[in-house]
Amino acid sequence: MTGPVRRSYFGLTNTDMTGSRGLDNVSGFISEANYPNNRNVLESEWGSTGNVRWLVSSISPFLANGSSAAATVYNNFIVGMQAYGIVRQDGYTSTFVYRPAIYSGPLAQNVTVGWKSAMVPRIFNDQWLLNLRCTLA
Repeated sequence: MTGPVRRSYFGLTNTDMTGSRGLDNVSGFISEANYPNNRNVLESEWGSTGNVRWLVSSISPFLANGSSAAATVYNNFIVGMQAYGIVRQDGYTSTFVYRPAIYSGPLAQNVTVGWKSAMVPRIFNDQWLLNLRCTLA
């Protein structure tokens, strides 16, 4: 199916939800390959249904044997604009930390790499978050 993709919410789902038993089987599904103007497609975007553009990931949560019929239950999170975000602390910038190995002796062969920043991920309004739970058809 081809058609325009309107302004949408983002839905986050598992890669298991792709294909003919998952999202592709939903009435009105439009694959991202069939978007009329697919320049603004995100790398993990699979397609859209109604007002939801679906992003897929293999690490999206699910519960094996979670239904009464012992089927896998998938958590599909749909988020509204400004439902979550990052609060940045004033007066602090991120710092990249790198400590190379000191010399080739057996006790100083480790290397440290990391980063520090003063920011906090927050849910701004949990009423703009939805967990649509489902099983495969």
